[in-house]
Amino acid sequence: MKGSLHISTFDPMHEVPEVCKVCGSNPPIFFYEWFSHGDGGESQNVEGFCCADCGVELLRKLERREAHDWAEEEAALEADGSDVTDFREHRLAAFSKTKTN
Repeated sequence: MKGSLHISTFDPMHEVPEVCKVCGSNPPIFFYEWFSHGDGGESQNVEGFCCADCGVELLRKLERREAHDWAEEEAALEADGSDVTDFREHRLAAFSKTKTN
């Protein structure tokens, strides 16, 4: 299942919380929508307002999840006897700075 993160600006003249929903301390500057699926396939949808630091952290969280999914896909293909050389090279190049934990 694919996850997604949508970050946008918002009109500060409307009702906006005074602190970021993620960290609970900084003033928010973005509106975000986080969509993911649990291991059982259940949808998880979260939205709110966040600060710049938390917006970056949400993107990193999505990146870590994607790196983990790619590693699992590679392992499954390899277990089926598929040649994963090209897939592995691409995965390692794409996520060389990403921790999958």
